[in-house]
Amino acid sequence: MQFSRKRFADELYYYSNQFVLFFVMIISLTSGSWQNAIVTSLIVLLFMLVQTGLLTVQGHIPVLRLLYSFITPAGYSILRATLSDIAFTETATMLLWGASVYIAVFQTLSLVLRRPFLKRLTETALSVGSALIFILFYAYLDLRISVTGAFSRGEIDSEAMIQALRIQSFPSVFDKFIRAPQHLFALFGVISFDFMLLVARMRAITLQQRLTQLLEMPKEAQRILAASHTEAESEGQSKEPESHTISEPVAQSAASTLSTANSPEPSGLPLQSPTSLSVTVVSSDIVGFTDLSEQLGRKAATELLNRYYAIWTHCAGSFGGRIASLSADTVVIIFGLVDSDRSADRALNATYAFLEELEGLREDMVVQSLPSDIKISVGIHAGFVTAALLGPPGQQKMSFYGDTIAVAARLDSLCREFHQNLLVSHAAYRRLTLESQVTLERFSEVLLRKSTRPMPLYAKKP
Repeated sequence: MQFSRKRFADELYYYSNQFVLFFVMIISLTSGSWQNAIVTSLIVLLFMLVQTGLLTVQGHIPVLRLLYSFITPAGYSILRATLSDIAFTETATMLLWGASVYIAVFQTLSLVLRRPFLKRLTETALSVGSALIFILFYAYLDLRISVTGAFSRGEIDSEAMIQALRIQSFPSVFDKFIRAPQHLFALFGVISFDFMLLVARMRAITLQQRLTQLLEMPKEAQRILAASHTEAESEGQSKEPESHTISEPVAQSAASTLSTANSPEPSGLPLQSPTSLSVTVVSSDIVGFTDLSEQLGRKAATELLNRYYAIWTHCAGSFGGRIASLSADTVVIIFGLVDSDRSADRALNATYAFLEELEGLREDMVVQSLPSDIKISVGIHAGFVTAALLGPPGQQKMSFYGDTIAVAARLDSLCREFHQNLLVSHAAYRRLTLESQVTLERFSEVLLRKSTRPMPLYAKKP
C-alpha cells in the first residue's frame, strides 16, 4: 500500500502512538540531565515514527500490525539497557510494554473479527483500556516528579529512588493517586473524552455494517432469483407449459423490486410520450477520483465506487429520490417524482444524510490502511426536466434530460473551484422550507450559461 500523509496522521492520533508522545513528555520532564532527556526523547520519537510509518503502509495486515506495534517498546528497552543500569521492571518500561501489548492485541482482533457485536466489544475494550492506560501514565508522571524532586533535595538516595520507580511499588502509589481528590477532575476529563471517542467508534461501526448490508443486497437478490428460477423449473415439470412462461416475468419482477427498492417508480407518468417534470436534481462526484483510482488500484477503486453507489442508493431512496444515471464517480439523482412540492427539502436532507454516512466509508478505509481523505462535491438545482423512454429498440427505459441536470452538474464542478462540498442554486434554495434554509448561507454568485445576471449560490453553514 502506498504511503499517505493523511493515513499517517490518523495512525498517529487514533492508535497507540499518542501514549508514546505522553511517555516522551514524561522522560523530558523528569530526567536529571536535559542532554540525556533530549537524546532519549529523540530516539524514542524516531522509533515511534518508524513504527507509525510501517503501520501506515501495512497496518491493515493483522500479523504485521501485531508485530510492528512492539517496535517502540523494544527500541526503548534496548536503549535503557545500553545507557543505564535501570532494571527492566522499572514502572515506565512495564507501562510502555503493557500499553503496547494491550492495544496491539485488540487492534488485531478488530481487524480479524467480522461480526459487528464482536467488533463493538473489541472497540469497547480498546476505549476502556486506553482510558486506564492514560490514567496509569498520569499517575506515573506524578510519582516520577515527586520522587525526582525528593532525590534532588537530598531526601532520598539513588537506590531508594530506583526502588520507588519499580513496578512492585507502583500499585500502592496508584491507590493513593486515585484516592487523592485533586486528581478527580483530570480522571473525569479522561473518562469523558474516552467515552466520546467510543461513541464515535460505535457509530462508525454501525455505518460500516449498514454499508455492508447495502452492498450485499444485490447478491441476496441474485440468490432469490436463482432459487425462484430453480423452483419454477421443478414445478414446470409437473404442471402445464404455461406455468413456466408465467414464472419468468414474475422472477424478473422480483429482481426489479429488490434492485430498485430504494428508488421508487414515479406513479402516474405517461411514459408513452416525453413529459416535463418540475424536480430537484442532485449531481455528485468524487473529487480527484482519477488520481485516487490510480493510487488505490483497480480492485480497491471498484470496491470504493460500489460503496459510494450503495450509500447514495440508500440515502436517496430514504427521501424519495431516484438515481437517474451512474457514470464512473458521477451520480445524478432526481427528486420530485414523489411529493414534488418538497423535492428540494428531500434532496438537501438526502445530501446531508449522505455526507453523514460517508464517515463510515472513511473509517472503513482507515482500518484497511487505504487513503481516507475522500472528498465529495455535490450540486443541487431545481427546475424542469424531460422524462422519456430512451434507449435502443427493446431496451428502452425511463431517462431524464434537460438544462436543470446540466446546471446541477455545473454546481458540482464549481465545488472544486470554491473548495466546498455542497453548493445549492438560488432556484433550489427558494423551494426549501425555512427549517432547511437556515442550514445554508449565501456563499457567492456565478454567471451560468444562458443567464443574463449572476445567480446566488448557497453553501452549508460550518
